Amino acid sequence: MASSNTVAIARPLSVVFDLICDPTTYPEWLVGAQEIRHIDDEWPMVGSTFEHRIGVGPIRIPGSTTVELLDSPNHFALAAGMGPLGEARVDFRLRGIDGTSTEVTIEETPSAGLARIGWFIYRPVIFGLLWGRNAVSLHALATLAEATPVAGAVVDVPGPSNPGSAE
Repeated sequence: MASSNTVAIARPLSVVFDLICDPTTYPEWLVGAQEIRHIDDEWPMVGSTFEHRIGVGPIRIPGSTTVELLDSPNHFALAAGMGPLGEARVDFRLRGIDGTSTEVTIEETPSAGLARIGWFIYRPVIFGLLWGRNAVSLHALATLAEATPVAGAVVDVPGPSNPGSAE
C-alpha cells in the first residue's frame, strides 16, 4: 500500500511532465529536496541517475535517484535514494484533461533499508508524513507549473487600443 496524492494542474500534460522529469526544479517544489549535485548526461533515460542532498533545516543527507520507468508523458517512476535511510519507489502518473490541464498522481512507497523497515513497523505514522509531504509538494508543483509559460500561448500586452493610427 503506497501513499498516494492527486492534484489537477492548469497546464498541458507536456509542460507538467517536463517539470517532473527535470530534477533541477525539485528544490523549488519537492519538500525535502535541498540541492541537486550532479545529473547524468543520459537523464531521464531508464537507469540514469542524479545525485542530491535531501533534508529539513540543518539536516542534510546525500543520496541519489535513478529512473526506473519512463513512459512519456504518462508515467515516470524513480528509485529515490535517501542515503543511510534507504530508498523509496516514487511513481508519477499523469493524465491530460481536455488538452489544457493535467491530473498528477504521486505514489510513494518505502522500498529498501531503514525506510522499508520503518514502513512495516510504523506504517500509519510514515503514511501520514508521506501523504502530507506529497500534498504540499504537489501544490508547489502546481504553482510552479501554472507560472510556467506555455509555448505558443498568446500574451496580452497592454498598450494603445489602436497603435497604427496617426493623431
